[in-house]
Amino acid sequence: MDIQGLNKFIPLSGLGLTILVICYYLARSSTESADFLYQTQEITSGNIESTVNASGTIAPVVTVEVGSELSGVISELKADFNSQVEKGQLIARLDSRTIRARLQQSEADLAMAKALREQHEAGLEKSLAQLTLAKYEHSRQSELFGRQLVSQSEVDNRLAMLRMAAADTELSRAQVKASDAQILQRLAQLEQAKLDLERTKIRSPVSGIVINRQVDIGQTVAASLSAPILFEIAQDLAQMQIEADVDEADIGRLRNGQKVRFQVDAYPSRKFYGQISQIRKASTTVSSIVTYKVIINADNADQSLLPGMTANVDIILGKKNDVMRVPNTALRFRPANAPQFAGRVAKPLEDFILTLDLQGQQKKNVDLILKEFDDDMQAFKKSSAGNWRSEENLQQIRQKLTNQLKLSLTKDQFEKFRDLKQNRVVRGQYGDKVHSHAEVWILEDESPRRVSIMTGLSNDEHTELISNELSVGSRVIVRVSRRQKK
Repeated sequence: MDIQGLNKFIPLSGLGLTILVICYYLARSSTESADFLYQTQEITSGNIESTVNASGTIAPVVTVEVGSELSGVISELKADFNSQVEKGQLIARLDSRTIRARLQQSEADLAMAKALREQHEAGLEKSLAQLTLAKYEHSRQSELFGRQLVSQSEVDNRLAMLRMAAADTELSRAQVKASDAQILQRLAQLEQAKLDLERTKIRSPVSGIVINRQVDIGQTVAASLSAPILFEIAQDLAQMQIEADVDEADIGRLRNGQKVRFQVDAYPSRKFYGQISQIRKASTTVSSIVTYKVIINADNADQSLLPGMTANVDIILGKKNDVMRVPNTALRFRPANAPQFAGRVAKPLEDFILTLDLQGQQKKNVDLILKEFDDDMQAFKKSSAGNWRSEENLQQIRQKLTNQLKLSLTKDQFEKFRDLKQNRVVRGQYGDKVHSHAEVWILEDESPRRVSIMTGLSNDEHTELISNELSVGSRVIVRVSRRQKK
């Protein structure tokens, strides 16, 4: 453009320049909208069931391990896999020949101890008789000495004999006591031999079904350090339990008594039911993933469920029928091509933080954590192109936030924050009273428009929609793609 053309352009009024700018941006916006294709889905009516998914192992409610207190060779088996046994029933036997020989030896030792006691008792009676005689002789000699009929030496001799007789008597009494002790010892050895002989007979401690047998005839079992396990007996297979591992993010949503639906690979078309009986407080950490053990009781009257089966569990948090449902993909959608649609991802978290009344350095630390979380979420949205498909990366971002807040907040503050967060995330867990604010996007003049909504119960595919603006049949944006240029 030459100087003259420029001079012609400059006198344009401010109004004219504004019109030109508006027209430029309208044309640009129209061009940008034309560059994208928006895919939509209808809001439908139907049922929603909110669940927590987990997996676990099926096991009998009571399993008893039967062992052996003795070392020896298995000489006889009276039970096998799947055998129905009664309490006290003989299920195996150890070779008892060595024990029987020891029993006979104990009986012989006891007989010898009793004979020796009789001998010592006879000796005691003899000593007592000699003591009596010695007392009489000493008394008689003392009387004769008083009459001066015998000498002092005679009296002294009788006194010495009396003392010797008394000593012999005490020795005989001690020998009798030692014999009594030896008899008790031999009796104990005999009882031990009888007990060991009885222990060679392995009996079932409970009534149930043998689910595992770990020995065969001729096998040697060693009980020197610990009792070896010979059998495993399930007390009652009509009642089973599932030990399910639940992620820490879901454990706060569970309560005792909640209904459970599960399936096993053996019966892919069949559904089984149970309920939570126990939520154990001890955690398990594997590869930085924290889980908690949840015990689920289930009826097994037909004994279709077998110990060791893997159960795919759905813990039912809530269920509603005939409600408006919005696809979850619509709740995750955010237009990526327009910055004005972005918003701050961390805003709901900021609302929670305000209730904690943080002060000073603690507030600064939390602000930095939220800023970092917001940056991570914005980067995630950009890398996901608005589709939010990478759930693993999303979970890592959320876990990072949780770990950082746990270090910065006090224990009471963190518990309060987690409770508030769960009350927001767990939609409809306690009925209609718990709802959450959200947003969806609809097409209006071929451009996305944000609509604020209220949500309730949620599952993997749909979320309950509580809204006056939208209705069944309304279409919401679920994803966007770039239009291919011809």
